[in-house]
Amino acid sequence: MPRIPVVQVHRSRPKLSAEQKAARRDRQEALTTAIDDAKSAYIEEAVHIAETHGRSLKWTRSQLFLKSRMLRQRRSVNSWNAFVRVKHMEANKGCEKGDRIKLTKFIAENRDELVHEHSQLTPAEKQALNGNVVEARRRKSQAARANPKATRHDMNATFTSMDHEWMALCARTGAEGFYVAVRGSIEDLSEPKIFFTQKAEKFVQDVLKVEPRHLGLKLESFIVSGLDEHAITTRPRPLNKLVSDCRTLIQEELETIALENNIKGKVKMNYTNYERNIVEHYGFALVNWPLSGHIQNPSKVGGRAEVQRLLDALKSQSCEWVKLTDEERVARMKDNRERHARGECVYVARKPRKTAAALQHKSNEIVDSSSDDDTSGDSE
Repeated sequence: MPRIPVVQVHRSRPKLSAEQKAARRDRQEALTTAIDDAKSAYIEEAVHIAETHGRSLKWTRSQLFLKSRMLRQRRSVNSWNAFVRVKHMEANKGCEKGDRIKLTKFIAENRDELVHEHSQLTPAEKQALNGNVVEARRRKSQAARANPKATRHDMNATFTSMDHEWMALCARTGAEGFYVAVRGSIEDLSEPKIFFTQKAEKFVQDVLKVEPRHLGLKLESFIVSGLDEHAITTRPRPLNKLVSDCRTLIQEELETIALENNIKGKVKMNYTNYERNIVEHYGFALVNWPLSGHIQNPSKVGGRAEVQRLLDALKSQSCEWVKLTDEERVARMKDNRERHARGECVYVARKPRKTAAALQHKSNEIVDSSSDDDTSGDSE
């Protein structure tokens, strides 16, 4: 039978109207806000649990994350396992700890009898056994154990699945990479977990001049010995990094308040003409400036102590952006003009723009001088 040719039909999506685009944008913003709120609530709840029960925040977070999705891969329920489970529990009923029969031994000694009884079960009885197992799984406590053995089991199971996923990904896409994971404290019993593709391993050996296994051991010794905490506490953050952090926080919060007030386009912070370009134009003001003097670029506020004080105020949100009312905005504009009239440098004039004629005149002077040099050189 001859094959029937299939006509490829190009399907074009209908264009959305302005109202539909706005509705889609609103849904996306609402979803993003909901996710961010959930993350914030999760962090706050972890801190509350740690403080209420006298646990460290690290331990609490490990409890919340210990039940990973990879470890939740369970086998499907079948009637044979459910039936053997019931019979095994009946055989051990009333036995003291240490006198109970092991499951493997129980099955080996009673296999023929168990198979016969299981074959006599009706479909309804098998379904009831499966339902009991599902209900028992649901009622089982999900509290994770933080003992070293449980932690080691979690790491082994999780990284075994990660190895399989990595190998499958490399086979499908040809991706190259590596990962190194080590224990976080001396109480843990887990050995370093490393994975290297062929090219990644060659990169570490040839470029970094270290064996992959040695890299894992060095990372483990650095973390377990506490050198990471010592390095953090003894090495101050560079001043230029502190200045950069201040600028980033000021800019990010300015963009946030602009978005909340439905201002389209990016609002860029202007330190030189802050009053005119930010306060008067948009109606936003940075209040509770912790340093003396007017608001200026963090690189010009002083030394490390001043920059650190500003950064602390921005992080604690004691210094923050606010939206001025119409009355406050008008009063601010009036005050700025009075201050500028008294001689204060409130409004900074823009630098005069160089005209094309000036640029051309300068270019001609350069050309003429070079021509004179060339002429004098030829005459010699």
